[in-house]
Amino acid sequence: MNQLAQFWRDYLQRYAGWYLLGVACLVATNALTVAIPGFVKEAIDALSDGAPPSEAKQWALAVVLAGVGIIIVRTLSRTLFFNPGRAVEFRVKNALFQHLLALPRTFFDALSAGEIISRGTNDTNAVRSLAGFATLQLFNVVLMLALTLGKMSALDPSLTLYCALPLVVALLVLRVAVRAMFGWTKAAQVEIATLSSRILESYQSIGMLRAYGALDGAYARFDEANEELLRIGLALTRIRAWLLPVISVVGSLTLVLVLFVGGRRVIEGELSVGDIAAFSVYIGILVNGLIGLGWMVNAMQRGWIALGRVNEVMDAEAYSGEYSAELPESSPKGPRISVRGLSFGYDADKMVLEDINFEVAPGEVIGIFGLTGSGKSTLLSLLARVREPAPGTIEVDGADISQLAVKEH
Repeated sequence: MNQLAQFWRDYLQRYAGWYLLGVACLVATNALTVAIPGFVKEAIDALSDGAPPSEAKQWALAVVLAGVGIIIVRTLSRTLFFNPGRAVEFRVKNALFQHLLALPRTFFDALSAGEIISRGTNDTNAVRSLAGFATLQLFNVVLMLALTLGKMSALDPSLTLYCALPLVVALLVLRVAVRAMFGWTKAAQVEIATLSSRILESYQSIGMLRAYGALDGAYARFDEANEELLRIGLALTRIRAWLLPVISVVGSLTLVLVLFVGGRRVIEGELSVGDIAAFSVYIGILVNGLIGLGWMVNAMQRGWIALGRVNEVMDAEAYSGEYSAELPESSPKGPRISVRGLSFGYDADKMVLEDINFEVAPGEVIGIFGLTGSGKSTLLSLLARVREPAPGTIEVDGADISQLAVKEH
């Protein structure tokens, strides 16, 4: 919940007005939707009671007008929810990119480039869906189910209770499916990142792969990750393939109950034919609401997992410290670089550089040579502060670079 609260404060809160207007449009959409079965009931009852055809035509016109109204307010609601989603995606990607520029090299050693690319593309797209589509569906489904069940209860509480029993079964099935989908969705996002890493590694090393005849091995590694992603995708598809038909079958069973129980009550004069027709339409609305609930949960799962993966990057500690030194003015020939007692190791028990001492005068050119793995690139990374040196080991014009802001270095 802390993650969601932070997401609201950092990105969604500024679009609260958009969301409020969107919710108002959704209220109008669902109010018109649940009003249509009432119009159908009145039209059928008018015909059954022998009223003039003009009265039935009036109710039919009301259905048409309600349909046109639904088109307008539903389109507005999607605009009011989806536009903030796009804006949030834009801001999240910018914030992620700016933060990546401030992270130390140790972060990039721990997280592959493909993983970072995946979080900046696939995961931010899922965050957009969380801010747009999933949020819209959340309000839409809640309003749809509440208003529809309210209308049904007002029409006939006992028949509504009969209809609710199969729907409870559908909700239990949906709960099981949602739990299964959560694990597979998380696995899919991880595997997409792995596949991105495989592709990027192959592009970066294409010359070496060709030179050493290792293309077959690269293809095999890619195929292995791709097959795993296919397996995960098929598992998700299998869940969706039986979930939606189950909900549809439950809807059909509910309709059978309405005809069986409600039909007998029509014969006994307790309900009208129009009441049964209205209930049939309400059941269709409820089934659509349950299907929408499934899509909503799926989008929220993906967005929630993606938000966590993005926050792992955003929460990574950037270059920090109280920077007391300022970069002095260098001579026209360049800065003076002093290295004293510099030691560095990637592992605590294995030093790459140990007690390095030298000085480079302004304008002086020196060469660094050594065997592969002797620390040449590491030394340059420390001088450029791609990696963080120990305090007091490297100075530029007398200023300790560990006390300089990175942007000044």
